[in-house]
Amino acid sequence: MQRESKTRRGVLTVAGGALVALAGCSDSGGQSGTPTATDTESGGMDSTDTVTETEQQTETETGTETETEGDGTETPAGGEAMLRVAHLAPDAPNVDVAVDGSTVLEDVPFETVSDYLSLTAGEHQITVTPTGGDEPVFDQAVTLESGPQTAAAIGEVSGQNQPFTVTLLPDEDTTATAGNTRVRAVHAIPDAPAVDVTAGDTVIADNLQFGEAGDYVRVPSDTSSIELRPDSPSNDEEPVATFSVDLTEMAAQTIFATGYLEPTGGQPGARVVVATDAEAGGMTGGTETGTPTGMPTDTPTDTATGGM
Repeated sequence: MQRESKTRRGVLTVAGGALVALAGCSDSGGQSGTPTATDTESGGMDSTDTVTETEQQTETETGTETETEGDGTETPAGGEAMLRVAHLAPDAPNVDVAVDGSTVLEDVPFETVSDYLSLTAGEHQITVTPTGGDEPVFDQAVTLESGPQTAAAIGEVSGQNQPFTVTLLPDEDTTATAGNTRVRAVHAIPDAPAVDVTAGDTVIADNLQFGEAGDYVRVPSDTSSIELRPDSPSNDEEPVATFSVDLTEMAAQTIFATGYLEPTGGQPGARVVVATDAEAGGMTGGTETGTPTGMPTDTPTDTATGGM
């Protein structure tokens, strides 16, 4: 298989029950829809003030991707902090999010990604409260850098497979050349080990661990599906899940893999959430939920088969 890149991006992690804060939000700007309607089981959230910085790890290989596409465009950040939030914790309840005392997101459900919010770079007070509740689960000052970034709530409030965390992922607003899309993958499936993410013969991410974001790589915009495979040196293990995707030409997009490979009860099965980081006309947001291919959409427990 053709390997485009294996760069791991450094992330700022807010651990524990903190920041469901920056979990999910509006569907504006994209199509929404799940492989199946399921009820998630909610657990309690514990607030924490622990913030840790993980070091950026980079493994580079020769590939065709470059930071700036020859005919693409780069949207200037302009010194502003552009923040969107993604709710990818499959057992977490809906939440409301406030910035500096003003509510900006309400009733945010699992598997949604907000549009970018324009804020001044620097410190902001973020308050997160379960929808319908009175006590915030997170109320803390957070320092935002200039440019686009995604705060992604991942893991589980139950901590059954992975602890609940929030990672702040730096986004890129460099768009692609005509006929192509720049994509990266984020591993947010709590019960899955390291995976390879492929689109046919193109490796989008190699040995992607839970909570990690791969590098952006270039794929044809008419790519119709992606595969999750157990990690292997050759990146060609039998897929444990295949998802249909509808990519946007000349855009930069993030593919979040979330849900459960082996759901029980009302847990949501494995799925992908595709968010648009930037288009030729400027930065966007919103979400589109990928549908497993070759599988009935009314049987969520069948969205991922086999084990890893």
